Amino acid sequence: MNQILKFIVFSLLIYTALMLMLKIQIVETGLNSGFRNSVEWILKNTFSDAYIETQNYIDENNRIDPNSFYLVYGNPATIAAEEAYAAQQQLKEYKISSYSFQFFIFQMFVVPFVFLFSIFLASPMDWKKKLSNTGIATLSLLAMIFLKTLLLTLFSIANTQIGIYTLSESQLAWLFHIVSAMTLGFSVMFVFCLWLLLGFRNSTFNNLFSNYINQFKNET
Repeated sequence: MNQILKFIVFSLLIYTALMLMLKIQIVETGLNSGFRNSVEWILKNTFSDAYIETQNYIDENNRIDPNSFYLVYGNPATIAAEEAYAAQQQLKEYKISSYSFQFFIFQMFVVPFVFLFSIFLASPMDWKKKLSNTGIATLSLLAMIFLKTLLLTLFSIANTQIGIYTLSESQLAWLFHIVSAMTLGFSVMFVFCLWLLLGFRNSTFNNLFSNYINQFKNET
């Protein structure tokens, strides 16, 4: 019981310390910029037939929100035709057919990773194994988040029906259900499952749990 209590306390302390560290402007800006640039690079290479870029999110006080950004997308052929028409008509101002949706870095990226580091680093196991398993879990979570990003982008592009990456109604419906299920709660559960596979099994909790099970069997 002391080990479990110690694990809970250490997890909360690590979680709090990491959250406070992320409030440091240079750390927050660096991580957010890194995630945003990675998302843009992956999406541009995956959806090469689409026009894709990221844009700053401006809050109600007309300030850039570092924890959020817009993913802007469109059909390059349509945009090129509109730009050519504007140039032909010598229009100084014109709108292009682009669409966007908002990314929330804190919910999608920060919380799952802080939770992962908190429970893995607080787990009672050998440090060498702790670091290696934390690394494997980090890569697994990163892959899941980027997969979520890809599916969300595919759904958005297909749903706006701009002539690229089209899906049937049934495919779009299935994709909607999948994307809807991949919430912050899903990310937290994914991290917990990774901890059960890579953290719990390799920690002293495994032996402690086995002893409780054997004791319960002997008593019954």
